[in-house]
Amino acid sequence: MAAAPTTLSSEAAELASSHQLGALEGTFTPKRLNKALFALYIFTTLNLLVMFVIPGLLFLWWLRRTPDFSRRQAAKRLHLFENGMIVHPESGDGTVVIRWDSVRLYQDITRKVINGIPGPTEYAYSAVGPDRAGARITHFYEDPESWGPHMQQAVLRAQGPAVLQSVLAGETVNLGDISLSRTGLTARGKGHLPWSGVQEIQVAAGRVHVMGTGGSGQWCSVAVSDIANLHVFLAVAQHLAAPGPSV
Repeated sequence: MAAAPTTLSSEAAELASSHQLGALEGTFTPKRLNKALFALYIFTTLNLLVMFVIPGLLFLWWLRRTPDFSRRQAAKRLHLFENGMIVHPESGDGTVVIRWDSVRLYQDITRKVINGIPGPTEYAYSAVGPDRAGARITHFYEDPESWGPHMQQAVLRAQGPAVLQSVLAGETVNLGDISLSRTGLTARGKGHLPWSGVQEIQVAAGRVHVMGTGGSGQWCSVAVSDIANLHVFLAVAQHLAAPGPSV
C-alpha cells in the first residue's frame, strides 16, 4: 500500500466523514508515462501538427486523457479507507464513494500477448454500490498490484462473515454467475453441485475452475470477471466445501 498522506482535500475529507469511511489507509495517483514514451508522444505530436494539422490536433486531444498532458487528469486520486473508498474515475468528472460492506466488486486482469510475446497487463475493477452507482478503476492509477488485492481483502473483511452466516441460515447468496447456498453451489448453465461433490476450487488464467470429486474432473469454469466479490466467494466456498463443515 502507498503511504497514506496526512491530509485530504476538503471535498474528500467531507465525503469520508459523511459516509463513515474510517481511517485513510492509502492514496494512489495517476500513473505517469516513462520518459521515453513521453518524448515519443511529443515527437509524434509535433510532426503531425507540421504535416497534418487535423490528425495532429486529434492526437493531442487523445493525449489529454493522460495525466502527463492534462492537469485535470493529474489531479485525480484513488483514496482507500478502512470502510470504503473515494475515487475519481478515469473518464469524466465527479467523485464516487463506495463502502466495502455494500459493494459488488468485479475484477478483470488481462495479460496481453503481441506476436507471441507477453505484453503489458491491464487491470480493471468495477465497483457497484447498492444504488447502482459505481466506478471502473483501472491501471490508470499506479500500483494496481497493490490496490487491487487490498480492495478484495477489504470486501472480504466487511462482507465475508455476513455472507457465510446468511448461507448457513439457509439463504442463497448470488455472486454473479455463481450462487452459494447451504447445500452447494449453482453455476449459470451448469446447475447445482452439492458441497460433497466439490473436490477443489482453483483460480488460473483469469478463470475459476470447480473440480468435481471422484475423478469427475472439471465441473465448471467461470471467468473471474463474472464473479462479484471474488475473495468472498473463494473464502465461503472453500469453507463449506471442506470436509465436515459446521452447517
